[in-house]
Amino acid sequence: MKVLVYGSGGRDHCLADKYGDSQHVDKVYFAPGNPGVLHTPKGNEKRKLIELVPLRDFGKIADFCVEHGVDLADVGSENPLEQGLVDALTSRGIRTIGPRKEYVRLESDRAFTDDLLRRIGVPKPEYQVFDDPERAKKYVRNIGYQVVVKANGLAAGKGAIVCDDVPDALDAIERIMIKKVFGDSGNRVVIEERKYGTEISFFAYLDGEHVLPLKMFAQDYKRAFDPDDRQSIEQFGGNPNTGGTGCYCPHKLLSPWLVNRIIKEIVNPTVNEIYNHLGWQYKGVLYFGLNLDPYDNLDVFEINVRHGDPEWEVLARKLSTDLFEIGTAVQEGTLDHVKQVWNKQYYVDVIAMEGRSKASRGWNQGYPKRYGKGHAITGLDKIERGVAIYFAGVDEDSQKSLVTYGGRVLHVVAGDRTLEGAREKAYRNINKLAFVDHNNNGANCLRFRRTIGA
Repeated sequence: MKVLVYGSGGRDHCLADKYGDSQHVDKVYFAPGNPGVLHTPKGNEKRKLIELVPLRDFGKIADFCVEHGVDLADVGSENPLEQGLVDALTSRGIRTIGPRKEYVRLESDRAFTDDLLRRIGVPKPEYQVFDDPERAKKYVRNIGYQVVVKANGLAAGKGAIVCDDVPDALDAIERIMIKKVFGDSGNRVVIEERKYGTEISFFAYLDGEHVLPLKMFAQDYKRAFDPDDRQSIEQFGGNPNTGGTGCYCPHKLLSPWLVNRIIKEIVNPTVNEIYNHLGWQYKGVLYFGLNLDPYDNLDVFEINVRHGDPEWEVLARKLSTDLFEIGTAVQEGTLDHVKQVWNKQYYVDVIAMEGRSKASRGWNQGYPKRYGKGHAITGLDKIERGVAIYFAGVDEDSQKSLVTYGGRVLHVVAGDRTLEGAREKAYRNINKLAFVDHNNNGANCLRFRRTIGA
């Protein structure tokens, strides 16, 4: 069988790699992909199980799938989903994993989803929606409790600003609604009660009739720096949310009791609403961003329409069920026949990010603020066997070989029979890597958090 994965980040590389593990698949096309894949066992010239297809135009991608007999296409990222890639592919008869453009509203319109959850009684924090920044500012001055200010639309996982006090909230409204740091996604904001507890990332596959909740969940780390890294936080001017700095699984709270609660209280009511009230033939993934507070109350923070990044990088390593068989079941409406199999390992993903680097004038502060590009990546040849590298923000340079191109550059994913063993292995290997700052005497500008899974 032949599979096409659309995307270019770490989650998409991981999807391509996981499809490449399937006993049914002998070719994975990765479009538009990234050149880091060429430096992996499945993507090198000798084996070329994963092949880069440098196409972005949806019509040309559909043509490619038809001409090359692609059996299944998986759209991994939110932006092409919102732009209608699934609609373009399915209109040509290509079997595709991912929701239609109409259904992406669950992620791209927070207010719509929050209203849906409140209507069906799924627990979530108190919230209000605002189009007018002055009304939003008046609201946070009066309510008296801490809030999270969220851009209503897509913002690459960085659209939620967690606030400690009223000045923080006022500044967040100013940044999102007036300065438009997230573009048009900030035309509207959702202001939500801030909750304390433990974050849980929970996923389910839908086939238009059935739901397959993955009975394994992960913990994502959103902040740019470790909480005790005061020097970096002060130098950076705060500790902002990112698209994710690392992840581990199994989650420390994983238990049959909690899995059953999540399915009963959150997943099943939401899926029932999607199928039976909205009438959607949803075929793809749902992500539930959850919080469990110290009193065992569950709340939904957000719903996304695709795998998380970096959650998928650890879940895919943990999952022993053939991914192509899951994808086929999504298409054929047979998820009720899929058996989940999970191995006994723990997995830790530590993300190598662009840190502080020297620019032609002044300094780049690093991800998620302005970051440098074109820094040579060294040490990949020293990574231990069995440790997975998933590439995200990379490019290829004729002189320097592989270089940095994005803020989150690559994922180092290690597994072991204990969480501490997986952590030690991941950190041992990420310390072998460097991003060479050519403007700063070859200094290493790679940055990573040191407390993932701790």
